[in-house]
Amino acid sequence: MPEMGADRLGSILNRYYKEGLGGPGNWEKVVSLRVFGRLTLQSGEFQFKAYQKKPHYIKMTIFGKQRRMKMGYDGSTAWRVLKGQGGAVEMEGAQARQFIHDARFGNYLLYPYALGKQVEYIDTVPVDDVICHQIRVTLDSGYQVDYFIDIRTYLEVKVITTDLRSEQVTSVVYEDYIRESGMPIAQKVVSSEDGKWVSTLELDEVKVNSGVMPWMFKMPK
Repeated sequence: MPEMGADRLGSILNRYYKEGLGGPGNWEKVVSLRVFGRLTLQSGEFQFKAYQKKPHYIKMTIFGKQRRMKMGYDGSTAWRVLKGQGGAVEMEGAQARQFIHDARFGNYLLYPYALGKQVEYIDTVPVDDVICHQIRVTLDSGYQVDYFIDIRTYLEVKVITTDLRSEQVTSVVYEDYIRESGMPIAQKVVSSEDGKWVSTLELDEVKVNSGVMPWMFKMPK
């Protein structure tokens, strides 16, 4: 969260870092996140558990009566385990690329001067009756990410990710924010792909800095 310039983009990001994310001092104290909740898909409702650790470790479990799936990324390998289909396997192709992109702790508005990244102000637009600043991040990994930030709260209302290689468009809407250790966390997350609803995640429990260790994200043998 560097101090940005006084132009339009810099002013918006400065307020987003301080008012939306709680400031650089607070962000430095947050190391990991653990959440529990319910994930609704077209195939039904499942229990959801996920762990994240800076900078890009993630592991999630989706489970119900007839289905259990684990997915993770340890900083080098994206993997998954499906119930009844043997042990862990490494993700490949587009699935691995998308999962690794989504594994970033926080978002791509952080570290705006990082190599391979371009950040630009696009417009101020309405999103579901909320006026938002639209900030676009273009990554050398082939993704374009548009963040829509509420001009009052400086929280993310919506994020649209475009895969510039496949042209697939993913939309995520964030609702019902709470703060844990000063960090904003949306308790409801609605995801769509190419304009069609895919999932709704509702969190029941959130814990920050709960002793999550790097070895927890390794692909099971």
